[in-house]
Amino acid sequence: MRKLVLYAWLFFTTTVICAAAFTLMIIFRPPIVVMSALLFFVAGAASVFLLVDTCKKLSVAQTIVESAVIHIEPAVIYAQTVEEQKEAERFRDNFGIYVSSFGILLGAKIIRFNQSGIWLKKVEIGTDYISFDYGEKDKEIQNIRLLYSKPGEDELVGIIENFRKDTGVVPVVA
Repeated sequence: MRKLVLYAWLFFTTTVICAAAFTLMIIFRPPIVVMSALLFFVAGAASVFLLVDTCKKLSVAQTIVESAVIHIEPAVIYAQTVEEQKEAERFRDNFGIYVSSFGILLGAKIIRFNQSGIWLKKVEIGTDYISFDYGEKDKEIQNIRLLYSKPGEDELVGIIENFRKDTGVVPVVA
């Protein structure tokens, strides 16, 4: 999620710089004004497009994190010094996996379901994995399998109930 925030700030900064450069080109009218102004206008427009797209992804990622049913830490990191602990936390924040009824957030990658015509079809919880089948109504189904140790009985019942209530899909326990 931090990566998405960084991208949003980068595109925002680029948009502001391009807009300022375009404005200065129009005001001061250097000899190659048309080509330079056009270049800054196109770069600014592309940056605005990327900023809007990144903000949409950031909104979806935030929704997934806030409504997460499962949070998987891909690695357990042991640190001896305070500096190593801070680095370990930064690593964990960037690569944590969040699963909710809206989709999966894998670092900065978002896999959406139950939105825009993409539906969750099946959830399977095995002894060392959790698997999701999702896709559009009449198109090929995609699958993602995450390493996940089977939780305790109470937590497992909570996960099953959350998916059943939010998506209508009852997870299969293998």
